Amino acid sequence: MPRRRPSRPSRVTPARSTALAVLTQVRERDAFVRDLLDRALSDARLPAEERGFASVLAYGVVSTCGTLDEELDRFLDRPGQVAPAARDALRISAYELLFLRKPAHSAVDQGVELVRSVAPRAAGMANAVLRKVAHAAADFPYGDPERDLAALARSQGFPRWMAGRLNEDLGYDGAACLMRTANGQAPVYLAHNPFAGPLPALLEQLDSQGVETVPVEVEGCLLAQDAAAAVSSSALAEGRMVVADAASQLVASLAAPRDRGAFLEVGAGRGTKTLLLQAQAQRSLGGPARLFSVDNHAFKIEVLTRRMKVLGVPAVTALVGDARRLADVDGLPASFAGAFIDAPCSGLGTLRRHPEERWRCTPADIDRLARLQLSILESTAPLVESGALLTYATCTVTRAENEQVVEAFLNTSEGRRFAPVDLRDTAPDGFRDAVTDEGFVRTRTFPGGPDAHFCAQLRAR
Repeated sequence: MPRRRPSRPSRVTPARSTALAVLTQVRERDAFVRDLLDRALSDARLPAEERGFASVLAYGVVSTCGTLDEELDRFLDRPGQVAPAARDALRISAYELLFLRKPAHSAVDQGVELVRSVAPRAAGMANAVLRKVAHAAADFPYGDPERDLAALARSQGFPRWMAGRLNEDLGYDGAACLMRTANGQAPVYLAHNPFAGPLPALLEQLDSQGVETVPVEVEGCLLAQDAAAAVSSSALAEGRMVVADAASQLVASLAAPRDRGAFLEVGAGRGTKTLLLQAQAQRSLGGPARLFSVDNHAFKIEVLTRRMKVLGVPAVTALVGDARRLADVDGLPASFAGAFIDAPCSGLGTLRRHPEERWRCTPADIDRLARLQLSILESTAPLVESGALLTYATCTVTRAENEQVVEAFLNTSEGRRFAPVDLRDTAPDGFRDAVTDEGFVRTRTFPGGPDAHFCAQLRAR
C-alpha cells in the first residue's frame, strides 16, 4: 500500500483565509458580505489588525469583482474552466495587486497558497497568472481616470455601463465622486427614538459611555464620531436609538404625517422609516399618526412588527400586500391623509453599504424598476385625499428612477390630480443646496457625508 504524503501546512495568513471563506459563502448563497463577515471574524478570533485586513479584502473583492475577473481573464488560457473556489482565491490576490498595491512577491506567494488550499492542482496556474497580473499592475487602470471614463471605471472597480450612466446623470465629476465614495467607509448616523425616552437622556447616556456625537440638521439625527463605540453602546441595544443614514432621516422628516389621521407607508421593509415617520409625528404633533405600513414580503412585515414592539412604537398596522394593487390589500382604509412611498430601486446611492449591488445590477434592472415605481405611484394615488401629500423617495441617483418616474406619473390620468411641492420651503437649511430646480431633494454622496437619496413631494389638488 503506497505511503500517503504528509499534508503541507498552510502558509496562508488567517486574514486571507477568513476573507476567502466569506467570499465563497457570498458566491454560493448569493448572500451579502456584511451579513456573513461579523460572524466569520468572531469565529476566527483574529487580532484587531488581522480583522481589519480581512474586512478590507472581503468588502474590496466583492466591490470590484467584475474588474478583477476582467484582469484575470486576460491571462487565463481557459477562463471558463477555472473552478469557482480557485477564482475566489485569485480575486483576493488580484485585488491586493491592483487596488491595494501590495508588493508583488507577497501577494503572488499568498495567492498561490490560497489557490492551493482549495484547488491543489491549480497552484501552478495561479503562480503564472498572478505574476502576469503583478506585471500589468504598474499600468493599471490603463489610462487617466481624471479624463478617461473607462479608466475611471476600472480604477474604482465599477461596471463600464454603470460608470456611463452615472456620467450621464451626474456629470463626470459627480460620477467620479460617487464611485470613489462607494469604495470608502460609510459614516454612522443615529436616529433618536422618542418613544424610549427624551433626547437629552439619550445624549447623557451616550456621553457617559464615551460615545461622542454631533447633531445633524434633521431633528433627532446624530453623527457618531466613533462608529464602533456607537454600535456597541447600551443605548442602541435598549432601542433608545437606531442606526439610520442622515439622508434617510431627512426624507422621513419631509414625508412625515401632518396630522394624526390615517397615513400610508408603502415599501415598509424592516421598519426603520416606520420608526422615523412616527418619531417625527410624535415630535411635531404631540402623538403618533395611525400608520398603515405595507410590504410585499411577509418576513419583512414580521420583522417590522417585532421591531415596533421592541422599540415601543405605537399605532402601526403592518400588512402584507402588493404595492401595485393596494386596493386589494385587506385592512387598508379607503383613503389617507398622507402617503409615503419608499420605492424599490437600484440602490446606487447606497453602494458603500451594499457593495454586491454594483455587479448584480444591470441596465435592464433600472428600466424594470422604473416601470415598477410608476405602477406603485399609480396604485397609491387614488388613496390620497384631496389636499394631502404624496411623497415618493428612492436611494438611487438615476434620473430614470427619479425625475423621469415623477414626470411620467404626472402625465397619467391619476397623476394629473397632483402638483409638485417645492421642498425648498421645508428642507432644513443645511440641506437647501440639495433641492433641485424642480423643487425635489437630491442628496449627493461624498466622503464622510450621507448617502444619495431622492425625494419628490406631490399634493393632491
